[in-house]
Amino acid sequence: MPKRDWITRLSTKFRQCQQSPFWHGAVALLLFYLPQTAGADLIAEGRAIVAEHCTRCHVVPEINPKGGIESTPSFKGMKHLADWRRRFEVFFTLPPHPALVTVVGISEERDKSRPAFVQEIKLSVDDLDRILAYVDTVKN
Repeated sequence: MPKRDWITRLSTKFRQCQQSPFWHGAVALLLFYLPQTAGADLIAEGRAIVAEHCTRCHVVPEINPKGGIESTPSFKGMKHLADWRRRFEVFFTLPPHPALVTVVGISEERDKSRPAFVQEIKLSVDDLDRILAYVDTVKN
């Protein structure tokens, strides 16, 4: 029976690839760019933040399907936009949010001469991640 030399050569090549910096870099990049699924806790925390603050104005499916302000876009409607993710990532910079929302460590301090017409919403950077994790689950 012939010796299976090709198996030995293949395993040797594979071991050499594993040790090369290129291989390590390729795996690191692959892991970095793979979509990350948010944990259930992160999504639940985001849902709670959205329910407490965003539903004042926006219709959010499964939370307040008949609520919100008529002229304000719903979360479901915004998910149809090509740039929805970016809009949700920077929502606190888009009008009318700067008058209502402060992200601690990012937002400029609100001018006291322009008080919010409702209670100010203070969020952390982590809260933004939680909100986005929840919004990822909203069906469009």
